[in-house]
Amino acid sequence: MIYFITGGAQGIGFETARELSSKGHKVCLFDLTDPAPAATTLQGDAMAVQGDVTRKEDIDAAIGKTVDTFGGLDCVVTAAGIVKVGPSVDVNPDDFARTMAINVTGTFLTAQSGARHMAGTGGGNIVFVGSVYGEGGAPQRASYCASKGAVHNLTRSLAVEWAPMGIRVNAVAPTGVRTPMVQNLIDKGIYDMKGVKNRTPLGRIAEPKEVASAIEFLASPGASMITGVILPVDGGWTANGYTTG
Repeated sequence: MIYFITGGAQGIGFETARELSSKGHKVCLFDLTDPAPAATTLQGDAMAVQGDVTRKEDIDAAIGKTVDTFGGLDCVVTAAGIVKVGPSVDVNPDDFARTMAINVTGTFLTAQSGARHMAGTGGGNIVFVGSVYGEGGAPQRASYCASKGAVHNLTRSLAVEWAPMGIRVNAVAPTGVRTPMVQNLIDKGIYDMKGVKNRTPLGRIAEPKEVASAIEFLASPGASMITGVILPVDGGWTANGYTTG
């Protein structure tokens, strides 16, 4: 399959691209940071395009280049995102707006551009990267929670509208994922692993390949009757109504 992945230079986007590439999928990495170095480390067919998810012209050009290079487009994955942590009463309006622009507007523009190509070729798949914080709140993450809640409802809205075009729209909602950045925080004792274990029935964070596998499943023929779903990849985080200290 041919995947277009935003936020592909690092984090969940890159780790997902690496897992998908290792399974023989073709991937285009798109990121504001030059994703070319990341693309060269992948095993299979990969390309890189640098651009801004908040700029429609950047997204349209990158998806067009993907189609021209690989001969089509099967799945769009929106992993580009930012998070600002701090007291909500002190949030800068510009920071709030930037979070919404990247996490929500960028997600929509990418889906919209991908859908235009897919609609003319019999359909395809869109998988958004949401979050457990799209289903529940968290202190000092007002803009992030608001943006991911919007992404989750955007998933449902587009799934209903675009189904007649053969386009399925779903989202994964991971908890913490063991990307290099998160692992660095764990090693420094900054990441609250005790809190994660207490809240998560499976007692750990997610591995990148687990998020990638969920994305691959949602884009596969095995999920052909699934659309408009927010799939938790969270070890039971959102199901858990009981925590210990």
